[in-house]
Amino acid sequence: MWGDRGAKAAEKRVQRFLEDYDAQWRRAAPAFEDRATRRDAFAEWRDLTIPLMRDHVAGDRVRLDSSFGTPPQYGVAVERIVRSEVEGDRAFVLTEVFESQTRKKHEYVLERDGRGWRITAIEQHFDDPRTPFLGAEQARALAADAMPDARLDHVPDEQRGLDEVRNFTERTVVHRRSQESSEVRVSPAGTLVTSSGVLAVLDFGYDNDGARPLARSVAPGSYPVERVTGFGRNAALRVRFSERMPVTWHPADLPSGPGHFFGVDAGSACIVDLPAYATMSRRAKAAAFTEYMYAPSPSVQEVALGSSDVGIVAESGYGDGQYPVYWGLDETGAVAQLVVDFLVLVTADDEGNWRHL
Repeated sequence: MWGDRGAKAAEKRVQRFLEDYDAQWRRAAPAFEDRATRRDAFAEWRDLTIPLMRDHVAGDRVRLDSSFGTPPQYGVAVERIVRSEVEGDRAFVLTEVFESQTRKKHEYVLERDGRGWRITAIEQHFDDPRTPFLGAEQARALAADAMPDARLDHVPDEQRGLDEVRNFTERTVVHRRSQESSEVRVSPAGTLVTSSGVLAVLDFGYDNDGARPLARSVAPGSYPVERVTGFGRNAALRVRFSERMPVTWHPADLPSGPGHFFGVDAGSACIVDLPAYATMSRRAKAAAFTEYMYAPSPSVQEVALGSSDVGIVAESGYGDGQYPVYWGLDETGAVAQLVVDFLVLVTADDEGNWRHL
């Protein structure tokens, strides 16, 4: 019974927020429409959002004053409540945006505030946030393409000058062009836990159904992850599968063929167990991404992928771009490391050959 009452109370909180947001938006709109005056429309809007934040929001993860648009981003004029539910001290209220061709939804996340509720996050979705990105069978089918003895190609000629062991060696470096110097530091980044041994490396901002496995799999287990930093940025990540040092490096390709570079459009990268990541619920992914967004920069953190698996997410060097991934093999030919290089400590000569600073 308390769950039903709690859900209704959370729903009422969101409804009041939608009504109040609509009222404040209508007060601000004339300032944005009247371009002939010298009224500071954004200053007026910032002032109007203060009571919205005070009355309805807790924490610092909801920003209402950062933008103003037509139609409004939130409010009774553009969305309606369709569902509410409670899980412990947290409630979720789902709304649908009117006439949205993309089926856009907002999920309001609320936490208990005494006997009431306060909004702590507003997540955007295009499907039911409770559903997984992929079904278990689809994820298993993708994972089946990875093999522990998958063939490893040679590193392309222009990348053969890279030395990932040096990349993870503490030292002082000087940028070739700017002549800026930086201390290079290696530090723990968490623990990767994979129950399948099938890994994926991709932009953490992408939807999880776009994840594809690396062609070579590893033994299921828990493995330490380290990062190297330089020039105030994450320069690389590595997963250590053994204490042995790599003696050869190979592109971490996909089962479909060459593809050891992955694209980043959200300034983030992750190393994850593919089946666990692909089958996360949209709600769990949104919560994890929000946590990542508010982590201190340059951020790196663990992300729970379900009941047991744990991935690693980190800011990707200088942000968006294409980044290479390499397997490091020890003298016995066994996989010793997986390295994601963000190219912060890499320079190229006039012929385009890369090397580490």
